[in-house]
Amino acid sequence: MATTHHVADILAQHLSNYKKVHALTYQQQRVCQHIKDCRTVKLGAQQWQCDRCEHNKTVYCACRDRHCPQCQGHVSEQWSEQQSKDVINAPYFHLVFTLPHELNGLARQYPREIYSCLFHAVWQTLSQFAQRKNSYKAR
Repeated sequence: MATTHHVADILAQHLSNYKKVHALTYQQQRVCQHIKDCRTVKLGAQQWQCDRCEHNKTVYCACRDRHCPQCQGHVSEQWSEQQSKDVINAPYFHLVFTLPHELNGLARQYPREIYSCLFHAVWQTLSQFAQRKNSYKAR
């Protein structure tokens, strides 16, 4: 029988060791804390009781962080399904533009500036490709 692992369990077990070697931004630390606290007593709970059989159930509050797989997994799935309905029936290319590893530190310190430059460069590159006639045809 397979064991179920949750991101919160992995964070609880390994995050402190990870943080000894790697620096986390304030936002990353907040997200990790939200995921660890999600649906635990730390965020509070509600006591539900059935009116017929008087069965009691404790329901722990969710963090509602957009990065939390427990909170947003279903929402992300619904969003993905909706996006797939909007995709046109045409050939397309999936392109990935990445920054050189050497710029990671700058991207953490100045994300708006770095990613603005990246998107500007991407736009220039794609515009140049789009202007070429018959250079790239869908296969």
